[in-house]
Amino acid sequence: MKETEKRMFTVHNTTSFYNTFMFGRMVKCYNLPLEGIEDLNKKYEEVKKDLNSYGKRLAGRLDSELDFTQIIQSTTLFPTIVDCMQDYIETLEKVNLFKGNKHLDILSCWINDMKEGEYNPPHTHHDLTGWSTVLFLKVPEFVNDVKDPHKFKDGQLGFIECNGVGTVWSKPEVGEFYIFEAKHQHCVMPFKVKKKGDIRRSMSFNFIVKNVK
Repeated sequence: MKETEKRMFTVHNTTSFYNTFMFGRMVKCYNLPLEGIEDLNKKYEEVKKDLNSYGKRLAGRLDSELDFTQIIQSTTLFPTIVDCMQDYIETLEKVNLFKGNKHLDILSCWINDMKEGEYNPPHTHHDLTGWSTVLFLKVPEFVNDVKDPHKFKDGQLGFIECNGVGTVWSKPEVGEFYIFEAKHQHCVMPFKVKKKGDIRRSMSFNFIVKNVK
């Protein structure tokens, strides 16, 4: 990735390293605490049988896309997530890419359980307005059977550059939390797993600036 900034960011007594990437649009990646990830996974497992599918609103070629909008605020990780959102907006403000109130509102949230062979084609979010996120919750061990190393992109998150020519690929790591513009095209490659039945789990949500009277 094209890295322009790297420093430490402290949220709720947790030190997270994050990177800022610029390739036409800003993407920030935060490392969130694994105990929070564990709590989120546990809560999801407890309620997933009662969650509604969110698939009709999404682009992914996968079976399990469940609505988590009403649950996310009850997770122990939520205050840290909010701080990351605020930090992202403040970074935009510093480079003159944002101006206005910083009251943020999460509109929708869902969790994807991707199985072997499933994928997400290039897509954008929420009518191109506001910002979107990806948080990795589980990452399986992928089968790498390519003859040429540069061809292995299996299971990776790709951000398409704004000129539409190139794609910047990111290997998923549990706890990595990406924030980016909703209009930034991105995708996920299909994959094969070494252990049958393992999944690639991620959570995403869209957020906007809330109108304040």
